[in-house]
Amino acid sequence: MVGEWIRGAAHPVRTADPLAPLDDLRPLLAMVGERTAVAGFGAGTRGARELLALQARIARLLFAEADFRVLALDQDAALGAALDAYVRTGAGDVAALLRAAEPFSRTGETLALLRWLRALRRARPEAAPRVVGVSPRETGAAAYDAVTAYVRRAAPERLAELASHYAELRPPGAVPDHTRRYQALPDRRPWREHARAAHDLVAAAPGHEGHAWARYQARLIVQYHALHDHGHDPLDPHNMAHYERSFAENVLWWHRHTGHRVLFWSSSSHTARAPGRVVSFPPDPPGLSPNAGGHLHADLGDRYLSIGLTFGAGELAPYTGAPHHRVPTPVPPLVESVLDGAGAGDFLLDLRQRAPRRVAEWLARDVTTRLVGPRHDPRRDPDHHMTGGSLAEWFDVLVHRRRVTPARPLGPATPEAAG
Repeated sequence: MVGEWIRGAAHPVRTADPLAPLDDLRPLLAMVGERTAVAGFGAGTRGARELLALQARIARLLFAEADFRVLALDQDAALGAALDAYVRTGAGDVAALLRAAEPFSRTGETLALLRWLRALRRARPEAAPRVVGVSPRETGAAAYDAVTAYVRRAAPERLAELASHYAELRPPGAVPDHTRRYQALPDRRPWREHARAAHDLVAAAPGHEGHAWARYQARLIVQYHALHDHGHDPLDPHNMAHYERSFAENVLWWHRHTGHRVLFWSSSSHTARAPGRVVSFPPDPPGLSPNAGGHLHADLGDRYLSIGLTFGAGELAPYTGAPHHRVPTPVPPLVESVLDGAGAGDFLLDLRQRAPRRVAEWLARDVTTRLVGPRHDPRRDPDHHMTGGSLAEWFDVLVHRRRVTPARPLGPATPEAAG
Protein backbone atom coordinates (compact mmCIF):
# COMPACT_ATOMS: atom_id res chain seq x y z
CA MET A 1 0.00 0.00 0.00
CA VAL A 2 2.73 2.52 0.96
CA GLY A 3 4.86 1.71 -2.08
CA GLU A 4 1.86 2.00 -4.38
CA TRP A 5 0.99 5.41 -2.92
CA ILE A 6 4.56 6.67 -3.30
CA ARG A 7 4.69 5.54 -6.92
CA GLY A 8 1.44 7.35 -7.67
CA ALA A 9 2.10 10.54 -5.69
CA ALA A 10 5.83 11.14 -6.26
CA HIS A 11 7.43 13.26 -8.97
CA PRO A 12 10.49 11.76 -10.70
CA VAL A 13 13.81 13.49 -10.08
CA ARG A 14 15.78 12.93 -13.25
CA THR A 15 19.27 14.23 -12.51
CA ALA A 16 21.69 15.19 -9.77
CA ASP A 17 23.75 17.47 -12.00
CA PRO A 18 23.95 20.68 -9.91
CA LEU A 19 23.73 22.90 -13.02
CA ALA A 20 21.11 20.88 -14.94
CA PRO A 21 17.77 22.43 -16.01
CA LEU A 22 15.25 22.51 -13.18
CA ASP A 23 12.11 21.19 -14.88
CA ASP A 24 11.94 17.99 -12.81
CA LEU A 25 12.07 19.97 -9.55
CA ARG A 26 9.42 22.57 -10.46
CA PRO A 27 6.62 20.71 -8.61
CA LEU A 28 8.46 21.86 -5.48
CA LEU A 29 7.36 25.46 -6.18
CA ALA A 30 3.74 24.60 -5.43
CA MET A 31 4.84 22.72 -2.30
CA VAL A 32 6.70 25.81 -1.06
CA GLY A 33 3.72 28.02 -1.85
CA GLU A 34 3.26 31.62 -0.80
CA ARG A 35 3.28 31.21 3.00
CA THR A 36 6.76 29.79 3.50
CA ALA A 37 9.07 32.27 5.21
CA VAL A 38 11.93 29.88 6.01
CA ALA A 39 12.70 26.55 4.35
CA GLY A 40 15.16 24.18 5.97
CA PHE A 41 16.66 21.32 4.04
CA GLY A 42 19.18 18.66 4.84
CA ALA A 43 20.16 15.06 4.33
CA GLY A 44 21.16 12.22 6.62
CA THR A 45 24.76 12.67 5.46
CA ARG A 46 27.04 15.50 4.38
CA GLY A 47 29.21 13.25 2.25
CA ALA A 48 27.12 12.29 -0.81
CA ARG A 49 27.78 14.10 -4.08
CA GLU A 50 24.27 13.54 -5.42
CA LEU A 51 22.53 14.85 -2.29
CA LEU A 52 24.71 17.96 -2.18
CA ALA A 53 24.03 18.47 -5.88
CA LEU A 54 20.27 18.10 -5.31
CA GLN A 55 20.46 20.66 -2.52
CA ALA A 56 22.27 23.00 -4.90
CA ARG A 57 19.58 22.45 -7.56
CA ILE A 58 16.82 23.12 -5.02
CA ALA A 59 18.59 26.31 -3.94
CA ARG A 60 18.85 27.44 -7.57
CA LEU A 61 15.14 26.86 -8.05
CA LEU A 62 14.10 28.73 -4.91
CA PHE A 63 16.41 31.69 -5.51
CA ALA A 64 15.62 31.99 -9.21
CA GLU A 65 11.88 31.32 -9.14
CA ALA A 66 10.48 31.54 -5.59
CA ASP A 67 11.98 34.85 -4.40
CA PHE A 68 14.25 33.38 -1.74
CA ARG A 69 16.99 35.89 -0.96
CA VAL A 70 19.06 34.55 1.97
CA LEU A 71 21.09 31.33 2.05
CA ALA A 72 21.84 30.52 5.71
CA LEU A 73 24.75 28.11 6.21
CA ASP A 74 25.73 26.43 9.46
CA GLN A 75 29.11 28.18 9.27
CA ASP A 76 30.48 30.96 11.44
CA ALA A 77 29.31 34.52 10.83
CA ALA A 78 32.69 35.90 9.72
CA LEU A 79 33.00 33.29 6.98
CA GLY A 80 29.39 33.96 6.00
CA ALA A 81 30.21 37.67 5.65
CA ALA A 82 33.19 36.87 3.40
CA LEU A 83 31.11 34.55 1.22
CA ASP A 84 28.38 37.19 1.09
CA ALA A 85 30.89 39.80 -0.07
CA TYR A 86 31.92 37.43 -2.85
CA VAL A 87 28.31 36.90 -3.98
CA ARG A 88 27.53 40.63 -3.82
CA THR A 89 30.72 42.07 -5.32
CA GLY A 90 32.95 39.26 -6.58
CA ALA A 91 35.56 40.12 -3.95
CA GLY A 92 37.87 37.37 -2.79
CA ASP A 93 38.73 33.84 -3.87
CA VAL A 94 35.63 31.85 -3.03
CA ALA A 95 37.41 28.49 -3.22
CA ALA A 96 40.03 29.69 -0.74
CA LEU A 97 37.25 30.94 1.54
CA LEU A 98 35.55 27.54 1.48
CA ARG A 99 38.78 25.90 2.57
CA ALA A 100 38.32 27.74 5.88
CA ALA A 101 34.78 26.40 6.27
CA GLU A 102 33.57 23.44 8.29
CA PRO A 103 34.77 20.29 6.47
CA PHE A 104 31.33 19.36 5.14
CA SER A 105 31.18 22.54 3.03
CA ARG A 106 34.56 22.07 1.36
CA THR A 107 33.02 20.49 -1.72
CA GLY A 108 32.74 21.18 -5.40
CA GLU A 109 28.94 21.28 -5.12
CA THR A 110 29.02 24.10 -2.56
CA LEU A 111 31.52 26.00 -4.69
CA ALA A 112 29.37 25.59 -7.80
CA LEU A 113 26.31 26.98 -5.98
CA LEU A 114 28.18 30.03 -4.67
CA ARG A 115 29.47 30.78 -8.15
CA TRP A 116 25.94 30.40 -9.49
CA LEU A 117 24.63 32.85 -6.86
CA ARG A 118 27.33 35.32 -7.91
CA ALA A 119 26.25 34.95 -11.54
CA LEU A 120 22.60 35.46 -10.51
CA ARG A 121 23.55 38.65 -8.66
CA ARG A 122 25.30 39.99 -11.75
CA ALA A 123 22.52 39.00 -14.16
CA ARG A 124 19.61 40.04 -11.93
CA PRO A 125 20.70 42.61 -9.33
CA GLU A 126 17.11 42.85 -8.11
CA ALA A 127 17.32 39.21 -6.93
CA ALA A 128 20.03 40.35 -4.47
CA PRO A 129 21.01 36.92 -3.07
CA ARG A 130 22.75 36.93 0.30
CA VAL A 131 24.87 34.27 2.04
CA VAL A 132 25.11 34.25 5.83
CA GLY A 133 26.65 32.10 8.55
CA VAL A 134 24.41 31.29 11.52
CA SER A 135 26.78 29.27 13.72
CA PRO A 136 28.25 30.85 16.88
CA ARG A 137 30.86 28.08 17.26
CA GLU A 138 33.85 30.20 16.15
CA THR A 139 32.73 33.75 16.84
CA GLY A 140 35.90 35.78 16.37
CA ALA A 141 37.34 39.26 16.64
CA ALA A 142 35.16 40.69 13.86
CA ALA A 143 32.06 40.45 16.08
CA TYR A 144 33.74 42.37 18.90
CA ASP A 145 34.99 44.98 16.45
CA ALA A 146 31.48 45.49 15.03
CA VAL A 147 29.98 45.98 18.51
CA THR A 148 32.78 48.32 19.59
CA ALA A 149 32.49 50.44 16.43
CA TYR A 150 28.78 50.92 17.00
CA VAL A 151 29.13 51.93 20.65
CA ARG A 152 31.92 54.32 19.68
CA ARG A 153 29.49 56.07 17.30
CA ALA A 154 26.24 55.81 19.24
CA ALA A 155 27.25 55.90 22.94
CA PRO A 156 30.92 56.92 23.26
CA GLU A 157 30.45 57.60 26.96
CA ARG A 158 29.95 53.85 27.47
CA LEU A 159 32.89 52.72 25.38
CA ALA A 160 35.19 52.20 28.37
CA GLU A 161 32.53 50.09 30.08
CA LEU A 162 32.17 47.94 26.97
CA ALA A 163 35.94 47.55 26.72
CA SER A 164 36.07 46.33 30.31
CA HIS A 165 33.54 43.61 29.50
CA TYR A 166 35.38 42.50 26.36
CA ALA A 167 38.92 42.82 27.73
CA GLU A 168 39.49 39.09 28.16
CA LEU A 169 36.71 37.83 25.91
CA ARG A 170 37.98 39.13 22.56
CA PRO A 171 40.14 36.40 20.92
CA PRO A 172 43.71 37.67 20.50
CA GLY A 173 44.42 35.11 17.77
CA ALA A 174 42.96 31.88 16.43
CA VAL A 175 39.48 31.22 17.80
CA PRO A 176 40.04 27.48 18.52
CA ASP A 177 43.01 28.39 20.76
CA HIS A 178 40.87 30.97 22.54
CA THR A 179 38.09 28.42 22.98
CA ARG A 180 40.47 25.98 24.64
CA ARG A 181 41.63 28.75 26.96
CA TYR A 182 38.04 29.55 27.88
CA GLN A 183 37.14 25.92 28.49
CA ALA A 184 40.18 25.48 30.72
CA LEU A 185 38.96 28.14 33.15
CA PRO A 186 37.97 26.73 36.55
CA ASP A 187 34.92 29.02 36.53
CA ARG A 188 33.55 30.20 33.18
CA ARG A 189 30.62 32.07 34.66
CA PRO A 190 32.34 35.51 34.83
CA TRP A 191 33.05 35.43 31.09
CA ARG A 192 29.44 34.52 30.33
CA GLU A 193 28.27 37.36 32.54
CA HIS A 194 30.56 39.86 30.82
CA ALA A 195 29.24 38.76 27.42
CA ARG A 196 25.65 39.18 28.59
CA ALA A 197 26.35 42.58 30.19
CA ALA A 198 27.96 43.80 26.97
CA HIS A 199 24.92 42.65 25.01
CA ASP A 200 22.59 44.49 27.38
CA LEU A 201 24.75 47.62 27.08
CA VAL A 202 24.42 47.53 23.29
CA ALA A 203 20.70 46.84 23.48
CA ALA A 204 20.25 49.95 25.66
CA ALA A 205 22.38 52.16 23.41
CA PRO A 206 20.64 54.72 21.18
CA GLY A 207 19.10 53.12 18.11
CA HIS A 208 21.16 54.71 15.36
CA GLU A 209 21.84 53.13 11.98
CA GLY A 210 23.53 49.78 12.49
CA HIS A 211 21.97 49.14 15.90
CA ALA A 212 20.29 45.88 14.87
CA TRP A 213 23.55 44.57 13.41
CA ALA A 214 25.51 45.46 16.55
CA ARG A 215 22.96 43.70 18.75
CA TYR A 216 23.13 40.65 16.49
CA GLN A 217 26.92 40.54 16.80
CA ALA A 218 26.73 40.99 20.57
CA ARG A 219 24.27 38.10 20.74
CA LEU A 220 26.65 35.89 18.74
CA ILE A 221 29.26 36.57 21.43
CA VAL A 222 26.75 35.56 24.13
CA GLN A 223 25.87 32.41 22.18
CA TYR A 224 29.54 31.50 21.76
CA HIS A 225 30.23 31.65 25.49
CA ALA A 226 27.08 29.72 26.37
CA LEU A 227 27.82 27.07 23.74
CA HIS A 228 31.37 26.37 24.90
CA ASP A 229 30.44 26.30 28.56
CA HIS A 230 29.48 22.64 28.30
CA GLY A 231 30.11 19.43 30.17
CA HIS A 232 27.51 20.05 32.87
CA ASP A 233 24.76 17.82 31.46
CA PRO A 234 25.67 14.14 30.99
CA LEU A 235 22.72 13.77 28.58
CA ASP A 236 23.98 16.66 26.43
CA PRO A 237 27.73 16.89 27.04
CA HIS A 238 28.39 19.06 23.95
CA ASN A 239 25.55 21.50 24.67
CA MET A 240 23.79 20.68 21.42
CA ALA A 241 20.49 22.01 22.76
CA HIS A 242 22.02 25.49 22.92
CA TYR A 243 23.65 25.08 19.51
CA GLU A 244 20.33 24.17 17.91
CA ARG A 245 18.55 27.08 19.59
CA SER A 246 21.26 29.45 18.34
CA PHE A 247 20.82 28.24 14.77
CA ALA A 248 17.11 28.95 14.96
CA GLU A 249 17.52 32.35 16.60
CA ASN A 250 20.00 33.49 13.97
CA VAL A 251 18.00 32.19 11.00
CA LEU A 252 14.94 33.98 12.36
CA TRP A 253 16.93 37.18 12.82
CA TRP A 254 17.92 37.20 9.15
CA HIS A 255 14.32 36.60 8.06
CA ARG A 256 12.92 39.34 10.28
CA HIS A 257 15.73 41.83 9.73
CA THR A 258 15.62 41.57 5.95
CA GLY A 259 11.98 40.61 5.44
CA HIS A 260 13.17 38.03 2.91
CA ARG A 261 12.64 34.31 2.56
CA VAL A 262 15.51 32.27 3.99
CA LEU A 263 16.84 28.87 2.94
CA PHE A 264 18.61 27.12 5.82
CA TRP A 265 21.11 24.58 4.43
CA SER A 266 22.27 22.06 7.01
CA SER A 267 21.74 18.37 7.78
CA SER A 268 18.34 16.79 8.40
CA SER A 269 19.25 16.32 12.07
CA HIS A 270 19.23 20.14 12.33
CA THR A 271 16.51 21.11 9.84
CA ALA A 272 13.84 18.45 10.43
CA ARG A 273 10.86 19.59 12.45
CA ALA A 274 11.97 17.30 15.27
CA PRO A 275 11.69 18.70 18.81
CA GLY A 276 11.98 15.19 20.30
CA ARG A 277 14.70 13.82 18.09
CA VAL A 278 17.22 11.26 19.31
CA VAL A 279 20.44 10.90 17.30
CA SER A 280 22.72 7.88 17.39
CA PHE A 281 26.32 8.00 16.17
CA PRO A 282 27.97 4.79 17.40
CA PRO A 283 30.04 4.25 19.42
CA ASP A 284 28.78 7.40 21.20
CA PRO A 285 25.61 6.95 23.26
CA PRO A 286 22.36 8.31 21.77
CA GLY A 287 21.78 12.02 22.34
CA LEU A 288 18.45 13.78 22.88
CA SER A 289 17.95 17.51 22.30
CA PRO A 290 15.39 19.76 20.61
CA ASN A 291 16.66 20.82 17.21
CA ALA A 292 16.70 24.00 15.13
CA GLY A 293 13.87 22.87 12.87
CA GLY A 294 11.70 22.23 15.90
CA HIS A 295 12.42 25.73 17.23
CA LEU A 296 11.75 27.30 13.81
CA HIS A 297 8.43 25.49 13.52
CA ALA A 298 7.44 26.49 17.06
CA ASP A 299 8.02 30.13 16.09
CA LEU A 300 6.77 30.17 12.49
CA GLY A 301 4.19 27.38 12.42
CA ASP A 302 3.36 26.34 8.87
CA ARG A 303 5.51 29.19 7.55
CA TYR A 304 8.48 26.89 8.21
CA LEU A 305 8.91 24.26 5.49
CA SER A 306 11.02 21.17 6.21
CA ILE A 307 12.58 19.34 3.23
CA GLY A 308 14.36 16.06 3.95
CA LEU A 309 16.76 14.24 1.64
CA THR A 310 17.15 10.48 2.05
CA PHE A 311 19.21 7.89 0.23
CA GLY A 312 19.58 4.18 -0.36
CA ALA A 313 23.12 2.84 -0.79
CA GLY A 314 26.54 3.78 -2.08
CA GLU A 315 29.69 5.46 -0.85
CA LEU A 316 30.15 8.64 1.16
CA ALA A 317 33.05 10.98 1.82
CA PRO A 318 32.56 12.09 5.45
CA TYR A 319 35.26 14.78 5.27
CA THR A 320 37.82 15.86 2.72
CA GLY A 321 40.69 13.39 2.73
CA ALA A 322 38.95 10.92 5.08
CA PRO A 323 38.36 7.26 4.07
CA HIS A 324 35.10 6.71 2.23
CA HIS A 325 32.18 5.01 3.94
CA ARG A 326 30.46 2.12 2.17
CA VAL A 327 26.78 2.31 3.03
CA PRO A 328 24.75 -0.85 2.29
CA THR A 329 21.21 -1.12 0.99
CA PRO A 330 18.93 0.02 3.85
CA VAL A 331 17.13 -2.61 5.89
CA PRO A 332 14.41 -2.31 8.55
CA PRO A 333 13.95 -0.49 10.84
CA LEU A 334 15.41 2.25 8.60
CA VAL A 335 12.56 4.04 6.81
CA GLU A 336 14.84 4.27 3.77
CA SER A 337 14.19 0.56 3.25
CA VAL A 338 10.56 1.43 2.45
CA LEU A 339 11.43 4.49 0.34
CA ASP A 340 14.08 2.60 -1.61
CA GLY A 341 11.83 -0.41 -2.07
CA ALA A 342 8.84 1.57 -3.34
CA GLY A 343 9.98 1.19 -6.94
CA ALA A 344 9.61 4.92 -7.60
CA GLY A 345 13.26 5.55 -8.49
CA ASP A 346 14.62 8.94 -7.43
CA PHE A 347 11.68 11.11 -6.45
CA LEU A 348 10.21 14.26 -4.91
CA LEU A 349 7.21 13.71 -2.63
CA ASP A 350 4.86 16.07 -0.77
CA LEU A 351 4.04 14.28 2.48
CA ARG A 352 1.14 16.64 3.24
CA GLN A 353 -1.10 15.51 0.37
CA ARG A 354 -4.12 13.33 0.99
CA ALA A 355 -3.28 9.67 1.49
CA PRO A 356 -5.24 6.48 2.21
CA ARG A 357 -5.81 5.76 5.88
CA ARG A 358 -3.16 3.04 6.10
CA VAL A 359 -0.58 5.32 4.45
CA ALA A 360 -1.51 8.22 6.74
CA GLU A 361 -1.04 5.93 9.73
CA TRP A 362 2.37 4.88 8.41
CA LEU A 363 3.39 8.53 7.91
CA ALA A 364 2.37 9.30 11.51
CA ARG A 365 4.21 6.30 12.99
CA ASP A 366 7.52 6.76 14.81
CA VAL A 367 10.32 5.91 12.38
CA THR A 368 14.08 5.52 12.25
CA THR A 369 15.95 7.35 9.50
CA ARG A 370 19.60 6.96 8.56
CA LEU A 371 22.06 9.53 9.94
CA VAL A 372 25.71 9.07 8.98
CA GLY A 373 28.34 11.22 10.68
CA PRO A 374 32.15 11.25 10.42
CA ARG A 375 32.27 7.60 11.57
CA HIS A 376 30.24 4.75 10.11
CA ASP A 377 30.32 1.00 10.56
CA PRO A 378 28.48 -0.70 7.66
CA ARG A 379 27.99 -3.78 9.85
CA ARG A 380 25.91 -1.58 12.18
CA ASP A 381 24.29 0.61 9.54
CA PRO A 382 20.83 0.77 11.19
CA ASP A 383 22.46 1.91 14.44
CA HIS A 384 23.47 5.20 12.78
CA HIS A 385 20.14 6.97 12.85
CA MET A 386 17.69 9.60 14.04
CA THR A 387 14.47 8.63 15.74
CA GLY A 388 11.94 10.19 18.12
CA GLY A 389 9.32 11.26 15.59
CA SER A 390 7.46 10.41 12.40
CA LEU A 391 7.98 11.32 8.76
CA ALA A 392 4.86 13.50 8.86
CA GLU A 393 6.19 15.32 11.92
CA TRP A 394 9.72 15.77 10.62
CA PHE A 395 9.24 16.66 6.96
CA ASP A 396 6.79 18.38 4.65
CA VAL A 397 8.65 17.24 1.55
CA LEU A 398 10.97 14.31 0.85
CA VAL A 399 13.58 13.92 -1.89
CA HIS A 400 14.88 10.36 -2.20
CA ARG A 401 17.99 9.25 -4.09
CA ARG A 402 18.63 5.54 -4.58
CA ARG A 403 22.41 5.53 -5.10
CA VAL A 404 25.09 7.96 -3.99
CA THR A 405 28.79 8.49 -4.57
CA PRO A 406 31.36 10.42 -2.51
CA ALA A 407 31.21 14.20 -2.44
CA ARG A 408 33.91 15.94 -4.46
CA PRO A 409 36.60 17.68 -2.41
CA LEU A 410 37.62 21.11 -3.63
CA GLY A 411 40.25 21.09 -6.33
CA PRO A 412 43.00 23.72 -6.74
CA ALA A 413 41.76 27.27 -6.21
CA THR A 414 41.16 29.36 -9.29
CA PRO A 415 41.48 33.16 -9.19
CA GLU A 416 38.16 34.99 -9.17
CA ALA A 417 37.64 38.02 -11.32
CA ALA A 418 36.38 41.02 -9.40
CA GLY A 419 32.77 41.71 -10.22
